[in-house]
Amino acid sequence: MKKLAGLILALVLVLSAASFAQAESDLPVVGISTGSSGSTFRDTMLQALVGDEYIAAGRIDSYKIVDNVNNGDAAEQINIIRDFIDMGVDIILLNPNSSDALNGAIAEAIEEGISVMAYDGTCTADGVITVQVSPYAWNEAQVSYMAEQMGGKGTIVDIYGLDGHPGNIQRLAARDDVLANYPDMKIEAETSGGWDQTTAKDAMAQYLASGLRPDAVFTQDSMAYGVLSACLDADFVPKYMIGEPGTAFVKLWKQLVDEGKEFTACAMPNPPGISGTAFRLAVNLYEGKELIDGALVDANDADTFYYECEGFFTNDNLDELYEQLKDMPDDYLYSEYITEEALQAYFK
Repeated sequence: MKKLAGLILALVLVLSAASFAQAESDLPVVGISTGSSGSTFRDTMLQALVGDEYIAAGRIDSYKIVDNVNNGDAAEQINIIRDFIDMGVDIILLNPNSSDALNGAIAEAIEEGISVMAYDGTCTADGVITVQVSPYAWNEAQVSYMAEQMGGKGTIVDIYGLDGHPGNIQRLAARDDVLANYPDMKIEAETSGGWDQTTAKDAMAQYLASGLRPDAVFTQDSMAYGVLSACLDADFVPKYMIGEPGTAFVKLWKQLVDEGKEFTACAMPNPPGISGTAFRLAVNLYEGKELIDGALVDANDADTFYYECEGFFTNDNLDELYEQLKDMPDDYLYSEYITEEALQAYFK
């Protein structure tokens, strides 16, 4: 099956290369490597790409999205980058599956005059800007908030993101740094949920079946509804939870609060729309605009453009979030990305 999928991917890339070769426009062609596919977060990330807007505005010729067949695999992503080089794209956007394993292929792309930009994951290659919400600051804020709510003590089960992913590594580092200040807060169990609702639900269900009943449950992108559902299926309501601003989870959150359950949660957007922010930045830089001093920071050995999210949701402003999401599909994740007008403030 993997061999067949690989052949199909290769055929798609060949056909895409042919269509690119036929393009007569001087406008740039954009190749997008998502690194993985199949999760709600990734689907919303694709919807947030602003490529059609830029085509309509006459600023790019076209764009091509290529998912990994094997989610999170850096070796496959290297091949995708090299296929983009062969296609002759002008800009490569990638959600990196490794902070440094892609650097050789990226150097090859830059040598060919291709602009490369990473999003939602750190990339340490020279000449590449990483566009993201700070994974460290993102989780630091939520774990710090929850530690305060818990009075600095209690047990925790953490269903975290994709093992080995740069963003997940930084989030766990932030969690551990915060908890180092709270010796009475203990992680009883932790495992990857792969940023997948079903996988995360199964993982939580197994912990509950073993008899664990933690004071708090920590989780992240695309997994909170599955994790909380597993708890409710076991007739268990954790007192505290780090969740997500997604419709299905927010509905359950509000239901528990309205029923008077002892349930305190928080959710900070890690907007899938970071892909749209990266797309805007990449096109503007390709057009020759220069960033102002201070627009980039050196973070984790990478030139980084941090997008600052506007929302942080708790029981106190849950109703505000609920009103925004109540009519959205259950798998919708609250998202945002920078506007073209706001982005111009970062250029000279």
